[in-house]
Amino acid sequence: IIVTAASESNTRIMMARRHNSRPQSSSKDGPNDGHHLLESPPLSQRKSPNISAVTWRSMMIRKDTNSIQKIKHVLGLVMIVVVVSLLNNSRGQQHHVLSERYDANDNSAAETELLQALYDLPLPTTQKELVDLNDELAGLEPKFILQWAHHTLLAGNHNYLRSRETSGWNSHPLVQVTSFGPTGLVILDQLSKYNVLDTVPVITIDTLHLFKESYVFYDTVQSHYNSTLHLTTTKPVHIAHPPELDGDSVFKGFIFSKVEFQDVYSPTLWKTDPRYYTKVTKIDPLQQKLEEWQTIMWITGRRRSQGGEREKLDVLEFDSFPPDEDNRRVRSQEDNNDNPFHSSKGRWKLNPLAYWSYDQVWNYIKANEVPYNLLYDLGFTSIGDEMTTTLPKKSHVGDAIYERSGRFVDLNRTECGLHSHLQKIKALKKHHEEAGEEWTVPELTCEKCIDLNEDTFLETVENNNLRDDSLLLLEFYSPFCGSCQEFAPVLNRLADYQIPNIVVARFDITEQNIPKYNNQELFQVESTPTLYLVGHSPSFYAEVYSGKHEFDAILQWLTKKRNSR
Repeated sequence: IIVTAASESNTRIMMARRHNSRPQSSSKDGPNDGHHLLESPPLSQRKSPNISAVTWRSMMIRKDTNSIQKIKHVLGLVMIVVVVSLLNNSRGQQHHVLSERYDANDNSAAETELLQALYDLPLPTTQKELVDLNDELAGLEPKFILQWAHHTLLAGNHNYLRSRETSGWNSHPLVQVTSFGPTGLVILDQLSKYNVLDTVPVITIDTLHLFKESYVFYDTVQSHYNSTLHLTTTKPVHIAHPPELDGDSVFKGFIFSKVEFQDVYSPTLWKTDPRYYTKVTKIDPLQQKLEEWQTIMWITGRRRSQGGEREKLDVLEFDSFPPDEDNRRVRSQEDNNDNPFHSSKGRWKLNPLAYWSYDQVWNYIKANEVPYNLLYDLGFTSIGDEMTTTLPKKSHVGDAIYERSGRFVDLNRTECGLHSHLQKIKALKKHHEEAGEEWTVPELTCEKCIDLNEDTFLETVENNNLRDDSLLLLEFYSPFCGSCQEFAPVLNRLADYQIPNIVVARFDITEQNIPKYNNQELFQVESTPTLYLVGHSPSFYAEVYSGKHEFDAILQWLTKKRNSR
């Protein structure tokens, strides 16, 4: 029995040795050379979509595990020593260090064989290969997915990348991006558990508007994972729009304090223009860092169970660059630009916990004593900026969206953010010009409104060529703005209502700059439509309206202001 068991074990080792040392192209090997027992054919060449090499190995794990258990019972301590010795001797130079690290944590031959099969799966080069690969990854534990990504992007490159880093050149093909939510913490712990965290930098995004508990947690995480965690924190970008550049923007650096952010933009940018706020605090800072590091794939904590647009999330996605993005990477002549997933066209996003539930995530955190933000003990289920995060809504208990139902509250949904809106208009106009199409402006009719332009604005507002006792209800708008289009009937009704001593006027900001009053930018417009009430008695004043864009609410506000005079 001992001889037979040892023979079976030796055969497994020899198979692994031959697999690890075989050349990259195995299509020339004969059908009886033993390689076919371990090989995974290219995804595009698989004949049966129902059972793949990786799926077969997953099915065989239980069978192999039972055999190994019998061997262990029979051989005892002596055979374990022999098997470990044979395994150590069988590791070839081509076997990536990741597999050795994994073997050190879990001496399961079947799982090692599964990893070897995964390592044969390259990044897809066609849409079909992407679908097939996602079919492979969907049923795997996150630890296998993470180790596949690490091996695919870093195999054999670790020492090279480290040497380049010491010479001042950073390149990190694989990174994790996390706000230290529950899912991100599980991924972080998995990277640490399998000893690859030191080669996968972690990026977290500081919007300068987080909870104080979130900032404290930065130190907690860094202390827990010690020197193996290489944490980088992004800061918001300072984007300026000089009038002389006709709408083009200029990058002026990064912002490092909340006070500075409010001076550059405004205290309410998050509410008046949430898209632009997200762009300058999250999107642009992250993309700049990923571009600087020439990142090929970044790991996220998104899951299907979070609901919404994530319900059909795949494990692996390709995030294409916008068509007009200036990609400044240096490309070699050998780059295959026919590949739809070429690194010049976008980046891979890996969602290793795509199929996990909320309970699975927290069960892992508790079982493995993973540190977490103490706000979760207060009932929060998802944490972001302090002003847009609340406890989840009880009305969504049991729904997929419950987990994130406390996020992004009180955000503006009735106005068009000025910066993001003007950028869209510029891009739309450019598209029409390049296509040779006529550029037409939507018409928002208001027969009883005074339409102002840059020449007549100050004459009407500053010099008050209206009656001395009149008030001016002034709208800043854009005919391309959907919210302005929806508000147009309300403005018409206010003008038709002929409120005593109140005149209605409007100014189109699409391609005009708002004139300054006494060399000061008196009218601050962050979104459209924006309403101001202007008067000259006893002295000049301009007051912005902050209520709902509804007829009754505005009429009540105007009546109150008129009577208070």
